[in-house]
Amino acid sequence: MSTTPTASPVPDNARLRLRVRARIVPWLLVGFTATGTAAENKAFSLGCDEQPGSRFFWTERGFCDLPWHGAAAAKGLIIWNHGLHGTIEQWRAPVPPVFRLMQMRGWDVLAIKRHNLGEVGGDHARYRAVQRTLEEVRRQREAGYRHIVLAGQSYGGYLTLEGAEESRDVFAAVAFAPGVRALGGAGSLDPSITDRILQRVTVDRLVLVLPRDDALFGNVVRGRRANEVLARRPLSYLLVDETSSITGHGGATGGRFAVLYGTCMDEFLSSPIVPRGRFFCPPGDEDRAALELLLPGGLGSTVLSEASAGSLGVAGLVGLWRAFLDDTAILFGLVESAPGMPRALYRWAHTRVGGGTYPAIIRDGQVAVTFPNGARILVKPAAGDPTLTWTSADGARVLSAGLRKIHASP
Repeated sequence: MSTTPTASPVPDNARLRLRVRARIVPWLLVGFTATGTAAENKAFSLGCDEQPGSRFFWTERGFCDLPWHGAAAAKGLIIWNHGLHGTIEQWRAPVPPVFRLMQMRGWDVLAIKRHNLGEVGGDHARYRAVQRTLEEVRRQREAGYRHIVLAGQSYGGYLTLEGAEESRDVFAAVAFAPGVRALGGAGSLDPSITDRILQRVTVDRLVLVLPRDDALFGNVVRGRRANEVLARRPLSYLLVDETSSITGHGGATGGRFAVLYGTCMDEFLSSPIVPRGRFFCPPGDEDRAALELLLPGGLGSTVLSEASAGSLGVAGLVGLWRAFLDDTAILFGLVESAPGMPRALYRWAHTRVGGGTYPAIIRDGQVAVTFPNGARILVKPAAGDPTLTWTSADGARVLSAGLRKIHASP
């Protein structure tokens, strides 16, 4: 879901005054505590799917189904800040799948959650969120993590950049479509605010994603100006701008981005040495990224043999296939089940990862699958690659894409 930043920016000449005021003016938010209980302050919780209760902030593991590596073994720690959308419970939004891929590759991922009913107060609320992020940086440095990466989307992306500006303990920043509203918090979103903070942010490495057709910013092209600013800075940066296939305000939070840029981000942030200036992703192994993300435990079944597929009239569908349905990455294949009754493997990554194997109806060389939620897919042969069409349960939404055969082993 797209997030709408609503906190006000601080003009450059007012930043110091704001910080002084925020230190001496108490935060009077009835019913909420600043950073949770004393126990949480003493040692951060590796909880999962918690309720906020009376806490303004709390921390959770980004992916509770994946192993936690720990400071001694991990490549580093990624601290995620979610976006903001009025009083909607944005703390429920999952950490994007690109970071799932990175945790599978050796990083630990921690999410800072913010209570939606406490996100009031404009500049003061934003200041407190930045300071809570920096508190977590200090805590995790004391725990032994050498490389700490701040990351966030939309409003969370702006918190990331501001936190990275203030702390020398932040190794890298990852900001997806970052931004805040114009002065006062009630105006339109001001993309120039991000340009100004890019002139000051001090990190070794920066990942900045500015998707095409970002309606929240009035579809303004931001990448060219950002590149001009960053090219003059003494840092290494990976810029995914409007020339890429990533579109929409939340484009980087989907499976498409994870498959296209996940291995590149890992290489950029993990390499011992990266030259200063703009980093360009080498031709990536998207097949391998798709398998890592969508089949983390391996196939678990046998792909339908050529002989069996031929007898069913679907010889052209042997193997595993992938596609993008808008921002969703999908994996499809026919696997062995009872003789003459294959099942369809269908895995997907949108903001979450899911799927499994399902009964398939094969007729006239086409494969039809109906999922438990009522949605369905139809896979048809074509002159080139086969096509997959997904239809929502109510029939209101239909997406189609050509399937690409995966030439890597699961």
